[in-house]
Amino acid sequence: MSNGTDEPGRSRPTLSLAMPIYNGDRFLAEALDSIRAQDFPDWRLLICDNASTDRTEVIAKEYCALDERISYVRHERNLGAARNHNYGFHHTDGDYFAWVHGDNVYLPTYFSRCLAELRAHPEASCAHTVAVDIDVDGARTHRWDEHLRAGHDDVALRFRDLTEQDHMCFAWFGVVNRDLLAQTSLHASFDSADRLEIVELALRGPIRLIDEELFLHREHPGRIMRQAPTARSRYLILDPAWRGRIPFPVLNIGKQYALAVLRAPLSTKDKARCLLQLRGWLRTNWARILRTLARGGYEYAKLAVRGTR
Repeated sequence: MSNGTDEPGRSRPTLSLAMPIYNGDRFLAEALDSIRAQDFPDWRLLICDNASTDRTEVIAKEYCALDERISYVRHERNLGAARNHNYGFHHTDGDYFAWVHGDNVYLPTYFSRCLAELRAHPEASCAHTVAVDIDVDGARTHRWDEHLRAGHDDVALRFRDLTEQDHMCFAWFGVVNRDLLAQTSLHASFDSADRLEIVELALRGPIRLIDEELFLHREHPGRIMRQAPTARSRYLILDPAWRGRIPFPVLNIGKQYALAVLRAPLSTKDKARCLLQLRGWLRTNWARILRTLARGGYEYAKLAVRGTR
């Protein structure tokens, strides 16, 4: 077991994996077993425990003893999900990187297929496989076919589909080049940060989808989306510093999409073409924008009234 930093004398792995986790003991062993069963051996996994209160630490340390490729760090306090995710990136050093969650299952060729796809297509920013939902018992319940053009050669079409269409963000669990991922916002501390990261990757290259069912995504009551079904409640899980502040979730992600385009290493023409695609996002989200403004305005008004008393 290590303290979460690279150990002296250990060779730099091809693939670094970071597993941010909080109270994830129910499915952790199954997730770790699936990672250890990968046919690609040159990986290192860092488990980042966000001050869990269940048996997460016990299970993680058992696997550290079983496999020297696994290390574990426990934070003294809950940092929020966003900072915990980013800790895993900043404390690993493989040429390629992937976030993994302690409730999902990765079939034995998942990482080798993703790496082979990236090497065969050096222009790509990310590679992932078809996702299949599983239930708490591991039974398959649904195959996801989202028909996104995230792998298209035209950056404006990639940007359009990933911002305008509702999707499950499975590319977020894909394998990426570390240097490329470092150019993104990583896991920002607001709702839909996973969508933003995928968009930022797509602005830098196609996202390759491998038509093989190698990623098993578990649906269960403990998922963040189940525990915090609204954007505002998820803000607090991602970053406790949001407590007492008034977020404008829909407006914020629209602004972040525009800023991502402006930061991207694109020609002026392609930046303009991408920004024009936000018209579709506005058409899709205008009602949510109005609701966000109304609610935020109401909450600010309440604060103003309290301040005058």
